[in-house]
Amino acid sequence: MALDPALEEALQAAVTAAQQPNAVAQRLTAWLKSLSDGEGSEDQNLQFYENVFEAIKVKDIDDAD
Repeated sequence: MALDPALEEALQAAVTAAQQPNAVAQRLTAWLKSLSDGEGSEDQNLQFYENVFEAIKVKDIDDAD
């Protein structure tokens, strides 16, 4: 089953608002498409999770110490 285009747009908007790379939206969209197609084995979900986690950028926070 295809994802609703509004969901994909909302996902892209959220990723942009969070100042994350476009790869985060692409990987999350691929994961959701896989789940909607019934391809959600534990191993596949772990791989998708790791791919999304790898794409997320975290700002460095200066330590006050």
